[in-house]
Amino acid sequence: MELTDILSVEDWIRFEQELHDRFNLNCTVYNTAGISITRKPNWCNRICPEIKAHKESLAVICASGNQNFLAQAQGTGKPVVAECDAGLIKIAVPIFVDGKFLGTAGGCGRLPEGAELETFIVEKTTGLSEDDIRKLCRDLETITEDQAQAAADFIKNRIARYVEDYVSASA
Repeated sequence: MELTDILSVEDWIRFEQELHDRFNLNCTVYNTAGISITRKPNWCNRICPEIKAHKESLAVICASGNQNFLAQAQGTGKPVVAECDAGLIKIAVPIFVDGKFLGTAGGCGRLPEGAELETFIVEKTTGLSEDDIRKLCRDLETITEDQAQAAADFIKNRIARYVEDYVSASA
């Protein structure tokens, strides 16, 4: 069973776009290998595309964080809301069908209220100067704990509905 058994890639793209429009996050649905099933980025800031454009920062910040969040979501069966190594919020909601883990849905890319971007790791892994990083982060939006939890709850409820619809149609 795959995520595309629940929804088509086009429907997952629409879901990601809806989440992006509603919560202004970089929203993605990942399979169990941590790979985006839509491969359609929707950026909420200017720093994340730069991080993902550099092999080292992609591996150190994004890929390792995604694997960690994926494992936590799978292990607990609950949404994970925390910070990536760059200090940006990341939300990962597990997707299970009949006890089988299929991946996660969520988003990232906003700065937790009162926090600062971890410029040292971004600078060291991207090669960007501190000044360039500061410029890219000028319009970085913040997010409160309540807003992040509301986003996680919304995603969790929508995933539950998609899974319920799939299970009902398969019965």
